[in-house]
Amino acid sequence: MNRWATTEILVNVVDGGSFSAAALALGLSKSHVSRQIGQLENRLGVQLLNRTTRRLSLTETGQAYYERCKNVLSQLEEAEQAVLDLQEKPRGTLRLTVAGAFGEQYIAPAAAEFMKLHPHVQCHLDFTSRQVDLIDEGYDLAIRAGVLKDSSLIARRIASRQLIICGSRDYLDRYGHPENLSSLKKHNCLVGSVPTWRFRQQDGHHIDMKVDGSWHSNNGHALLAAARAGLGLTQLPEFYVHEDIEAGRLIPVMVDFQPTDTAVWAVYPSNRHLSPKVRLFVEHLVNHFRDIKYL
Repeated sequence: MNRWATTEILVNVVDGGSFSAAALALGLSKSHVSRQIGQLENRLGVQLLNRTTRRLSLTETGQAYYERCKNVLSQLEEAEQAVLDLQEKPRGTLRLTVAGAFGEQYIAPAAAEFMKLHPHVQCHLDFTSRQVDLIDEGYDLAIRAGVLKDSSLIARRIASRQLIICGSRDYLDRYGHPENLSSLKKHNCLVGSVPTWRFRQQDGHHIDMKVDGSWHSNNGHALLAAARAGLGLTQLPEFYVHEDIEAGRLIPVMVDFQPTDTAVWAVYPSNRHLSPKVRLFVEHLVNHFRDIKYL
């Protein structure tokens, strides 16, 4: 039997006033309790209890040992209760990593709203475009967009991410509307951080096709500005362009080729023993974005 179990037996013997009371409280036999106390005394090389036929009492050394053991057991109970409380109430620091305009425009306000609802949570919101290692770098979760690569991480879809190809009315009046992938090659494509656009083919499969043009930028707002100016076509998530489309400044094209396999994801190392702060924050994001029609 381990030391903590033997210590618990001693405390119960003293608190209960007998081996029988301790045995009943712990669900053990009286002989087992007596034997464990004897082995404890032998290991320590001291007598902890004075035994008579009528009562038990602590020796001076036993009294000092008992008081320390009771304090340790009390601290262990408090530690266990603290863990149980954490499983019910969100507390502590929530460390998450996000990237780009979506994080600035949507995740940051949602995180601020979450903290107002749960004042015992602190938030560290790290903006970076690099692919961080959640486990090695100590992040609770990441917000990632697009098509996820296979990994051991757990992913929860929190919002849609519709990619829309569009251009200004002026540009389309001058160069026409592309109808298929072949005709798209004749157009000036405003290229983002990767030189490919994603498409859904008629058979439902998705492909990434290389595009090119006179404007290259790794910033979505820069691509949007170029499209508004009539420089060419761009493929951007709908949250960038929905206002311009509603206002008629940009016109969607090749709608039948829009990909359907992209989304915004909350990604975290494991859903085993998932802490309340992470679980509730992910649920908060799902509910937050559910009411935004273009997400």
